[in-house]
Amino acid sequence: MTTPDLLGMLLSGDQRQQNQALKQLFTNRMINAKVQEWAKMYNLREKSPDDVLQEAVILLYDMVLDKRFRGASKVETFLLGICLNLIRDSGKKVNRVQYKESFTDAEMYSEDSLADAVTITEQTNLEQERDKLLEDTMGQLTPNCQESLKLYYFKNKSMTDIAAARLLANAEQAKKAVHRCRESLRNLVKENNALQNIINQLS
Repeated sequence: MTTPDLLGMLLSGDQRQQNQALKQLFTNRMINAKVQEWAKMYNLREKSPDDVLQEAVILLYDMVLDKRFRGASKVETFLLGICLNLIRDSGKKVNRVQYKESFTDAEMYSEDSLADAVTITEQTNLEQERDKLLEDTMGQLTPNCQESLKLYYFKNKSMTDIAAARLLANAEQAKKAVHRCRESLRNLVKENNALQNIINQLS
């Protein structure tokens, strides 16, 4: 299947098409063979090749939906880059995935190029602790506020998208709602000495 087909299916908004595209990526023989080969080459122990591929597919899907992958290379090629880096850095807790826009399909045959094209960034222990405390703090907000802030901060959704998800009248209402929720969260953070201390250390 060509790149536009897979990318279009992932962006279609049709759950059936999206699931079909994800299944095709997960069962792709060439991708599976490369992941198995790299797993042996790098003596992968903490995860199975299937675990790596599943994690990579999820990361890719999130990047496609967040418009961070725009199809400069084939979906399959980009997925291979994520898989290679996940295998090489299997002991790390992934923080984020970045890739260079100029990456081309011709580079898929070079492991060095694949590794350079996709960067896996690891969270430090302090960042992990911050995120855990922040998640706990957000849990003190109302369900509507939690949803609004997760859409805004973690999914990078627009105010229009947030309005639609929250069933609000328009983007302006969503903006006001997010502002109120951010103020509530800010006050809770200020009251959390442990979280405030970590934030100060990371700033």
